[in-house]
Amino acid sequence: MIVFAKNPIPNAVKTRLIPPLSPEQAATLYTAFLTDWCEALAELRDVDLVIAYTPADAQPDLQALISDDAIYIPQVGIDLGERLTSATQWAAEHGYTKILIVGSDSPTLPISYISQALTLLDSRNIVIGPSTDGGYYLIGFSVKALATTVPHVFEEIAWSTADVFQQTVTRIGEVKVTFGLLPPWYDIDTPEDLAFLHAHISAIRLAGGSVQAVRTEFLLTKLFS
Repeated sequence: MIVFAKNPIPNAVKTRLIPPLSPEQAATLYTAFLTDWCEALAELRDVDLVIAYTPADAQPDLQALISDDAIYIPQVGIDLGERLTSATQWAAEHGYTKILIVGSDSPTLPISYISQALTLLDSRNIVIGPSTDGGYYLIGFSVKALATTVPHVFEEIAWSTADVFQQTVTRIGEVKVTFGLLPPWYDIDTPEDLAFLHAHISAIRLAGGSVQAVRTEFLLTKLFS
C-alpha cells in the first residue's frame, strides 16, 4: 500500500483551500488527513504501508507524524506520471505481488474499498477507484500486469484535470488487461469539498455511525463552529 504524501508545510499543501483557510490551517488540516488515513491503513493485515514522500528532505518530518513502522521512499520523477511509475516499479523490484497506490485527500474513504481492491487483484490485472472530481483515489496492479501496463497507463495523462480517470481508463483499454472497478468516492481539494466533508462526517455521527478520521473531525468542528 503506497501512500503519496507531501510534507505538511504551510503554502505547500491544500493551497486550493487558501482562502478561506490560512496557510497554517491548511497545513494542519492536511496533517490530520494524512495521519488519520495512514492510521486506518495500518490496521490492514498482511499489508506493508509505504510512504512515497516529497520533497526529498521530508522523511524525518513524515516519520515523526506517521510511524517508524512504515517504509519511506522518495517520489522520483518530473511529473506525477513518472512518480507513479517509479513507485510502482520500486514495489515490484521489492517482491510485492499486489501494489496499491493512494493519495491522502480522502480521509473518510472506507477501508472496505481497500480490501475490495486487494480481492479484485486476485483475478484482475488492474483495479481503479474513480473520484468524483474526474480523477481517481486508488490504482492498483497485480505483478503479472506490470510489464505490459506500467508506465503505459501513466503516460499522456492531463494530470490535475477532470479528464484523468477517463484518459487512464482509455490507456488501460489499449493494453487489453483485465480490469476491476471500485465505487466512486470524493477528494478534498476545494472549499466546497471541505464543506461537504464536514456535512458528511456530521451526518455519520447523527446516524450513529463511527468516523475513522477523528483528527479531521475535530479540526472541522473547530473550523465550522
